[in-house]
Amino acid sequence: MKPSRLWIAVPVLALFVGAASANDELIKLSKDPNQWVMPTGDYANTRYSELKQINKDNVKNLRPVWTFSTGVLRGHEGGPLVIGDVMYAHTPFPNNVFALDLNNNGRILWKYEPKQDPSVIAVMCCDTVNRGVAYGDGKVILAQADTTVVALDAKTGKVLWSVKNGDPKKGETMTSAPMVVKDKVLVGNSGGEFGVPGHVTAYNLKDGSKAWRAASVGPDDQILLASPSAKIPRPRRGRVISGRSAAAPPGGGTPTTRSST
Repeated sequence: MKPSRLWIAVPVLALFVGAASANDELIKLSKDPNQWVMPTGDYANTRYSELKQINKDNVKNLRPVWTFSTGVLRGHEGGPLVIGDVMYAHTPFPNNVFALDLNNNGRILWKYEPKQDPSVIAVMCCDTVNRGVAYGDGKVILAQADTTVVALDAKTGKVLWSVKNGDPKKGETMTSAPMVVKDKVLVGNSGGEFGVPGHVTAYNLKDGSKAWRAASVGPDDQILLASPSAKIPRPRRGRVISGRSAAAPPGGGTPTTRSST
């Protein structure tokens, strides 16, 4: 039996968010359980709160103190953010954003109401949902259904910058929550059911200028897997064990191949 070679090329866009690449402000704020500064709670995506005031023994005693209605009667996905004493809540299309005063029974501090073309609703899949807003550098970041990415002043709600991330007329929409990493805002797109190529785009948190875009399919220079001139090492010749290529036996000889991988 001739030795076999298994050559595998797997295009991967790795967005590794570690202590070295995360936003220092968000790391510090996320350590305070009284705040919820990212859609997932922290960079580890734990979605877990360490608050202990409410537990299994007293949860039965909970009573409403105040309530708030967004006024939008569609599916709400994703939770609000809590930065200091302010809660930032969002809605499905038309993607309104509210800043609520937690020290004053949820009084509205400001409201952002984007004016979007309602024709985008027909392009959206699985309801007109939105997974939430992000925070960074005093800004609340929203990814609207019409692919507009907006940065709002966290104190006033004023639009600080706005960029277009796609084209709904081509089937592109946005429903995911942005992610702030260092000085960048990362956003993705939706529309695969219309044949829209997926991509992740990084915008500069300061002014909304585009830093880079990586596609989910296509040549290496578009996926950002490697530059056209990069030398990709050839895989070593060896036997295949559970999908991994093993080196040839010490001292030479013919490597063997298992019948199943």
